[in-house]
Amino acid sequence: MAKQQISTPRRNPAIALDYGKIPPQAPDLEEAVLGAIMLEKDAILSVLDILEPRSFYKESHQVIYEVAQSLSQQEKPIDLLTVTE
Repeated sequence: MAKQQISTPRRNPAIALDYGKIPPQAPDLEEAVLGAIMLEKDAILSVLDILEPRSFYKESHQVIYEVAQSLSQQEKPIDLLTVTE
């Protein structure tokens, strides 16, 4: 009689890690930082050396921050109107 092989399901580490992202810790704080950047003229200067787009968990927040960085480099105002253009 032939032996039967019993296979056990294996966990895929890539799935378990959700592509290496840490679950969001404080999306409300991300919004507060982005809001401050759009409301306060010099706020972006305080965080340019500290934050990167990947510092934000939500992809939409990453995009907003990238736009704010770009506007800052072009010496354009960072506000709701310019960020959404």
